Amino acid sequence: MKKAISAVIAASLMLAGCSKEEVSYDPNVLNEYAISSSDYSTLNYLYSFSSADYAIIANLIDGLVEQDNYGNIIPALAESWEHNEDYTVWTFHLREGVQWLTSSREVYGEVIADDFVYAAEFVLDPAETSNNIQSYTTMIEGAQEYYDAMSEWRDNGSVGDKPSFEGVGVKALDEHTVQYTMSKSVPYFTSVALYGAYYPANRSFVESLSAQDDGTSSFGNNKDNFLYCGAFILDELTPGSIRRFSKNESYWDVDNVHFDTVNVLYYRDQESIYEAFTRGEASYAPLLSTQAQSLYDEGSEYLIQEELEGNARVLFMNNQVSYSDDTNAALSNVNFRRSLFYGIDRTLYNEINNPVDPSSIEAYSYSGRGFITAPDGSDYLDLGDSKQWQSSQFDMDTAEQYKQLAIEELSAQGVSFPIELTLAVAAGNETQAQGARLMQEAIQALGTDYVTVTLVEYSSATLTQQRQDGEFALAISGWIPDYADPFNNLASIMTDGTMNNGQTTSLGWSHWNYTEFDEMVNAADAIVDLQERYTAFANIESWLNENAYYIPLYQSGGTYIVTSLNEFTRIYAPTGVCSFKWKRIEGTDHAVTAEEHEQFRAEYEAGREAAAEAAAQYNS
Repeated sequence: MKKAISAVIAASLMLAGCSKEEVSYDPNVLNEYAISSSDYSTLNYLYSFSSADYAIIANLIDGLVEQDNYGNIIPALAESWEHNEDYTVWTFHLREGVQWLTSSREVYGEVIADDFVYAAEFVLDPAETSNNIQSYTTMIEGAQEYYDAMSEWRDNGSVGDKPSFEGVGVKALDEHTVQYTMSKSVPYFTSVALYGAYYPANRSFVESLSAQDDGTSSFGNNKDNFLYCGAFILDELTPGSIRRFSKNESYWDVDNVHFDTVNVLYYRDQESIYEAFTRGEASYAPLLSTQAQSLYDEGSEYLIQEELEGNARVLFMNNQVSYSDDTNAALSNVNFRRSLFYGIDRTLYNEINNPVDPSSIEAYSYSGRGFITAPDGSDYLDLGDSKQWQSSQFDMDTAEQYKQLAIEELSAQGVSFPIELTLAVAAGNETQAQGARLMQEAIQALGTDYVTVTLVEYSSATLTQQRQDGEFALAISGWIPDYADPFNNLASIMTDGTMNNGQTTSLGWSHWNYTEFDEMVNAADAIVDLQERYTAFANIESWLNENAYYIPLYQSGGTYIVTSLNEFTRIYAPTGVCSFKWKRIEGTDHAVTAEEHEQFRAEYEAGREAAAEAAAQYNS
């Protein structure tokens, strides 16, 4: 992993070494980046769940609540809120005077409670083919029934009376009060309200827009078919070229918007972003592992490690492959899975993401550390039985013991060795290919007479069919939570989940049918007391490790950057949408040193308690 870097990168690193003296940055302008191969598709937040889309949308519109730079949930469009005793009714009181603006900055109207009701109606109309339907149907009273009725009505040509929305638990009690009624206790609903599907939408504006060729609304298909109530207005949006934003001077919280202009420039690859930073053309840059290693080796004062994000990447195992019954038998055997669980050297694999300190990004559970803080101040994963797993589990002696048990049990079933495993790897992605080769090496360290790994490429065009055909025994992936509750993470791997699906090979990377797990998740989801609830879910995380259904590898984040920003002023949002906001970020006029970064950290930590106390008044 510590390969020689190119002359171009080397020259850039030399520039970075003197950037503090020679390169300046405008603290009032944020120069962001986008990779050319990964562009946005729509601004319609009621339809989309794409991070590429929300990287834009999150800065144009606000929801009921938002997060601060400590991850506390604080007021946004709602000034305050309350819930009933069993968390089945949540009532939000909107701040008055927040205006909807058009792209030309003309006032269209005030943000009112009906905008949140209409958002729910839009999502639950099957004609709009929203990707966010389950965000309502799984928890809002009457949402599933309304969606089913609308589906039948649409299927019948929209003949007769349109189904009534009255039975759905989203109501405007008055112009500035919106109420959500749940189909179950949802003590974490403020976290759900962070998600884009719960952002407001102005009924008259959206309904005034023409339909697209496929019959869906043209809302959000360009910067003009959109209303703004967020920190920025979108001035220019040219796919593959540039995105330009300017501060919304009418914004309700304009004092926390520190950039007058944001430019998002497209780069062909990550290396190019770093080169732009050395010229003062990018406000910060993520580093390739080779760049980070070189800066580390030369003792650069500008090398900064990012904080970990609250989600993990794990090794998924599929016991329903098409190419080998022996492989299916092996992956169905808990001792074979445990031999992999203990036998994979995560440090070896994680060098691809962090060559300087790979152990610092190691994951220990299906969920990531920092995802949730319990009421007693503990990390969620330090509760209950989960705590025992929160350190490296790589242990070749233990792996060898499980290997011998697996050989004995599988041989008795007539299984032949070595077990042939196929690992999915994206075509054309050299970083992923390198990681796949490291994973191959790590697994085969158990002995190629016991297990072999073959890399099988896929593309976006072939993935669905290859997955349905059962070509992959192994895949590296993970779930990025939509809201801060363990149910969101663990529901993704239930028997009918998105990431694991025991019913069909066309969905999910693994295909476990484990009713015991489903029952434990549903039982934990019924618990209202948060400390007790989180402990129950933490015990389930322990059960997953105990049975080695998934092998934790690494957490997102923890890689290296160079920056001109105070990175501790960014909104901390381990559950997604708010993490894309530029609100609150403060810039400097120079490249920040590691020493200065630690000073920022000290100031940040000093303010943590006060921020928590301020947020507590809204979340009691």
